[in-house]
Amino acid sequence: MNLKKIVVFGVMLLAACTNSDKKQNLSNAERVFRIEKQQFFGAKTSVIDFYTKGDFKTVWQDSINRSELISAIIDSQYDGVYIEKYPVKKLIKAHKNYNLLSPYEVKSVDLEFSDVFFKIANQLSSGKVNPKKLYGDWEPYIADVDFVALLQKSLEEKALYKNLEDTKPKGRLYAMYKKAFEKYVPMTSVKDTVTSKGYMQKKVWVNFERTKWLQPNLGENYVWINLPEYQLQVVQNDEIIKTHKVIIGKNSRKTPILSSAFNGIIINPKWTVPPTILKNDLVPKASANRGYFASNRLTIFDKKTGKEVSPDNWNPANYGSYRYVQKTGRLNSLGQIKFDFPNKHMVYLHDTNNRSRFVESNRALSSGCVRVEYPFDLAETILGLEGIEMKRDKIDTLVVKEVTKNIKLNKKVNVHQVYLTAVIDSTNNIHILNDVYSLDSKLYKRLIQ
Repeated sequence: MNLKKIVVFGVMLLAACTNSDKKQNLSNAERVFRIEKQQFFGAKTSVIDFYTKGDFKTVWQDSINRSELISAIIDSQYDGVYIEKYPVKKLIKAHKNYNLLSPYEVKSVDLEFSDVFFKIANQLSSGKVNPKKLYGDWEPYIADVDFVALLQKSLEEKALYKNLEDTKPKGRLYAMYKKAFEKYVPMTSVKDTVTSKGYMQKKVWVNFERTKWLQPNLGENYVWINLPEYQLQVVQNDEIIKTHKVIIGKNSRKTPILSSAFNGIIINPKWTVPPTILKNDLVPKASANRGYFASNRLTIFDKKTGKEVSPDNWNPANYGSYRYVQKTGRLNSLGQIKFDFPNKHMVYLHDTNNRSRFVESNRALSSGCVRVEYPFDLAETILGLEGIEMKRDKIDTLVVKEVTKNIKLNKKVNVHQVYLTAVIDSTNNIHILNDVYSLDSKLYKRLIQ
């Protein structure tokens, strides 16, 4: 919708105003234009869409509806909404003096109430911030809500408060973080000292926001990998049944945040060099020394013909024309087992050919995939949850013989790679973790804007 149409919208909505209000009319239309341009994370619509569908009629005449929205705004601070950025006092004043407002003021206030409704509804359901704008490899869950229909329904039923409550995430994790966050309301300015209340408020707040980006239903059986914790947990019916140390992506090659489900386990996998490692690692090293291929057990294949190419005939200028495959075995970069799940980032869980690094405290060391300690124990657990019978001795025999075996899974076990720097234990104690990818401050700044 262009500016001309927006101005027309403003004039139509404010048609009852007098000629002396023309400057105010245009100003209000321009303000609506700014509303249209604001990005409500997860929103499918805007204030303009709502009034266009409603034939430009005012909708906030009923005092019950105004009162309910004001109450919802005030209480939304317990759900991580920074209400200092909302015109609460202005709305309360307009609500109390509604019958004294001029025709222009009635329409202007109507826009204000609707604008706030859409912002609050979006923030309650999916959070204020779009994580992909802070961290490109973050795949958030976005609640599927028709906010125009929700506002219309809420006004008709006089159920603004209840319906806004219903937009909130229903997950157990959200409830835990909300309980932890409530002690920090009302929110104050944050001090950077680790011992201050403000510091804890900041940490809990940014992680509370992150729970709004998670699927509300994590699944009956799932693998939970909290990257800053360097840990993998297997969860069955809300109980942790297995824990493994993990190695995650280094800062320059961060592990993506996503949710999926396991669809396969590969014993003795081959490794095809991915694009990032190919460009940044393999090409420079192999260009300097063609012996790099043999020492790393890599075979070159022509993508068009599928035929093997000798390292001597390899052309680094056309490195993208080849496929680079590492042989199976203990020295394979993936180790001796790999766990697949559908995702657009081409990442997976796997073993490693350097298991000594699990003793290190800082385990942000990989090129993006997650390396798992004791991966065959994890395989046994996942196969059990999938209802697939495969004894450990059979797996061990395949490993020794270096026979590649693909085990198809039925997606009964979900996998969630998450990023939480404040974790809440079973006794409701909060543990602060190292912000491995330095994401907390960026998110906090967006929350208070």
